Amino acid sequence: MNSYVRSLATVTQAACAALEAVGKAPRRGKEPDPEGPLTTPVSPDPGATRDDANSLTLYCLAHAGGSAIPYTRWNRFLPAGVRVEPLELPGHGARLREPLLEQVEPIVADLLRTVGPRRGAPFALFGHSFGAVLAFELTRRLVRLGTPPAALLVAGRNGPTQPLAHRPIHNLDDEAFVAALIRFGGMPQALLEQPELLRIYLPVLRVDLRLAETHPRPPGPPFDVPVTAFGGRRDVLADPEGLLTWERETTGEFELALLPGGHFFLDEPAFHSLLLSRLARLTPRATGNDPLSRGTTPAARR
Repeated sequence: MNSYVRSLATVTQAACAALEAVGKAPRRGKEPDPEGPLTTPVSPDPGATRDDANSLTLYCLAHAGGSAIPYTRWNRFLPAGVRVEPLELPGHGARLREPLLEQVEPIVADLLRTVGPRRGAPFALFGHSFGAVLAFELTRRLVRLGTPPAALLVAGRNGPTQPLAHRPIHNLDDEAFVAALIRFGGMPQALLEQPELLRIYLPVLRVDLRLAETHPRPPGPPFDVPVTAFGGRRDVLADPEGLLTWERETTGEFELALLPGGHFFLDEPAFHSLLLSRLARLTPRATGNDPLSRGTTPAARR
């Protein structure tokens, strides 16, 4: 079972709860001010203590339509100095009953209310596919606020300046939309056999894909945040050349890591090994190394 299906299991559970509670799909409500109240740094997580001041929080964002909750399984193999915190979007997974947000800017504003600019507590951002778009925009906001992440890790998504590697599908009718998702390997049979759940899930996925397929890179300079791009060699949605263009977005360290497989490789041992290697350079307490002291170390460039 791949990571997409496992993510959908979480979505399905939340969808069942939502059906019982409200009997309808996610609402589309008023979007928060994209600038929000977070225009200046806020205090660190009140749960943080001096003992975990050197621990790294890895905030994780899921692919289009997915739940970020399955990322918590990574805590089973990550070192003691790293903890995963999923960033769930409104209208997704555990937040299914909240209104969907239909623009990237208010989504980033919502994420900032969870992440917040942190003082003295190191953190990094990870995003897969559409989650990479959000992680990138969240990094830009955090840089402007003066509290950048220790690193940006992206997977399964070409750089922000690159055109789509496929024809847009978000505006297709439901039948063609589902057929396209099946071709991409992103629609498990179990969901197709449950029309009520499919009715809830499709609007969420369609909104996410519209943003993923149409969001332009806003103008702005590269940031001084290390970037690692992960990709599958057989991914039809992200290719090595497109992944390499993430290097344009940073003046700091850049690393490209290619793996066997397609778009959904996050549960593969080879990816876990590469992720551990990258995080080791950010967690001195867990490894005894100074963070980011080794410079650029491309895992694979072709």
